[in-house]
Amino acid sequence: MQTETVVSAGGVILDEDGRVVLTARRTFGGDLHWGLPKGLVEPGEAVPDAARREAMEETGLEVEIVSPLPTIDYWYVDKIRSARVHKFVHYFLMRATGGDPTAHDFETEEVAVLDPSEALGRASFKSERDLIRAAVETA
Repeated sequence: MQTETVVSAGGVILDEDGRVVLTARRTFGGDLHWGLPKGLVEPGEAVPDAARREAMEETGLEVEIVSPLPTIDYWYVDKIRSARVHKFVHYFLMRATGGDPTAHDFETEEVAVLDPSEALGRASFKSERDLIRAAVETA
């Protein structure tokens, strides 16, 4: 089985009231997972530019980057391509500057703007809950 490296970028978006923006999407199994907006860095694209683009596409919000947050990395198996994948996701603290959360792309089923405690309770993955905590403390 071959090994691949994949690089994504995203962010913890806070609105003017310090609320956290989460996105919901369906897994391949049909479960609804809540998390932070993120996506693949395109060839030739800078990581911060990819993070801002993905955040805007998946939430419908205009954002600006405030500061970097920790990078998450994990392994998974892509059964379709028979590959072990080492994925790195670079995150940034972002501030919403405009836009409309109903204007999100087709990948996102729902966008929620939540108080930090509610976002922590709703986020599906521990690594992303840790990022939310770090972002709220930093802001």
